[in-house]
Amino acid sequence: MVPLWFTLSALCFVGAGVLLYVDIDRRRGRSRRRKSWARSHGFDYERESTDILKRWKRGVMSTVGDVAAQNVVLGQIRGEAVYIFDLEEVATLIALHRKVGTNVVVDLRLKGLKEPRESDIWLLGAIGPRMVYSTNLDAARRACDRRMVTFAHTAPDCAEIMWNEQNWTLVAMPITSTRTQWDEGLRTVRQFNDLLRVLPPLPEETPQEAPAAPRNSSPSRPLAPAGRAELPPRRAQQD
Repeated sequence: MVPLWFTLSALCFVGAGVLLYVDIDRRRGRSRRRKSWARSHGFDYERESTDILKRWKRGVMSTVGDVAAQNVVLGQIRGEAVYIFDLEEVATLIALHRKVGTNVVVDLRLKGLKEPRESDIWLLGAIGPRMVYSTNLDAARRACDRRMVTFAHTAPDCAEIMWNEQNWTLVAMPITSTRTQWDEGLRTVRQFNDLLRVLPPLPEETPQEAPAAPRNSSPSRPLAPAGRAELPPRRAQQD
């Protein structure tokens, strides 16, 4: 009996070692791919950052604790700073800076995902495969025009959650996302950012300069699935 237990223990030990090796190799491979992808776009890469996550607290960021951003890419799109980074084993995020911020948050996420955890955001309705939440239902209703309906239907599934926070627009993708999906994520965050320009700006705000980024060069009735955006009836908004 003793030899049997010894054999089982040895097998478990070997199996754990193999799994650890595979996990380390997988993480190194992800880092190599991200670094190569950053170079192909003329962006900069750094292995880890503990500072940039302080900028955001909603969306996926509300579900993580004190973690560091991994495989961080820094660049610019149309003169605005953009970050691409991993939250360890949670998600890959893309964050695009916007010159004019807003206090209105719009959260657009695939059906079936958990609703936002924040207590100050409410369900507006559904657009095709996505649910819309906002901190200001009236302002979000005005933003959900025909262009938003089209966007919600055509945005790639890899963009699981999209939201904005003041001077930033963000997209969360699976941690297993590929180079092609990172490119799709860049296009998606730009499109979503453009659609949110109709939101009311921060009070008495003047356009802000983008932070320096190194560069080498409660259910409601669903909306109509297409055509006109059919929004839920107005209701009293909570303070």
